[in-house]
Amino acid sequence: MALRHHGSLTVLLLLGLAVACTATDFDFFYLVLQWPGSYCDTEAGCCFPGNEKPAADFGIHGLWPNYAACRPDAVTPNKTSCWPDFCNATDTLNPSLIRDLEGDLRRSWGTLSCKRKNSADFWSHEWSRHGTCSGMGQRAYFRAALELKARLDLTGALRDAGITPLDEAEYCLGSVRDAVAAAAGGAAPMVECNRSARNETQLYQVYVCVGRDGRALVHCPPPAQRGCTDMVRFPPF
Repeated sequence: MALRHHGSLTVLLLLGLAVACTATDFDFFYLVLQWPGSYCDTEAGCCFPGNEKPAADFGIHGLWPNYAACRPDAVTPNKTSCWPDFCNATDTLNPSLIRDLEGDLRRSWGTLSCKRKNSADFWSHEWSRHGTCSGMGQRAYFRAALELKARLDLTGALRDAGITPLDEAEYCLGSVRDAVAAAAGGAAPMVECNRSARNETQLYQVYVCVGRDGRALVHCPPPAQRGCTDMVRFPPF
């Protein structure tokens, strides 16, 4: 049907944007786990809220909805989006809804950024940008990430494969990926590396694919690595 008024066109466009930003409009989650030693061993360094150093364990960076293939952005012309974000700006984090999880969150999902005053700011950002797109309630979203992290136990899986945090050791990237895949039920992970203050390639983040239910570990098409070389360091923390 032909449109007669610019006002009608505007309404239809806005409705289209609303549909494009539906909270459940994604294909899978990335559970992103971060090695704190590699975050801190950079020129920027790191900070610990309250001067409480976290345990030497992979921490949660986020549980991020993603598309299986990037698509045209609903808002910005000539741009593609590989994930939905900020799906509901009015749904801000209510700390009372996750208060019973706070101890586990501080241990497993704390911030290392010197730009953030406390971990609650980090959780608020992750909920606003990614959680509002998840189709879950606030408590369910954070609980799902905590349970997935505990089930995977990446630090233990790497240790069992002989990959332990050492100053001088280098490890084959393929061995790292194999160890993570074994912990994830065979699903191939994406491994991201960064550069140390000495310009060395080091294991930084691991991306594991999770189904839209926030529980099942699934196969998805991640690239094999981001910023890595064949051999990577795994710095102590």
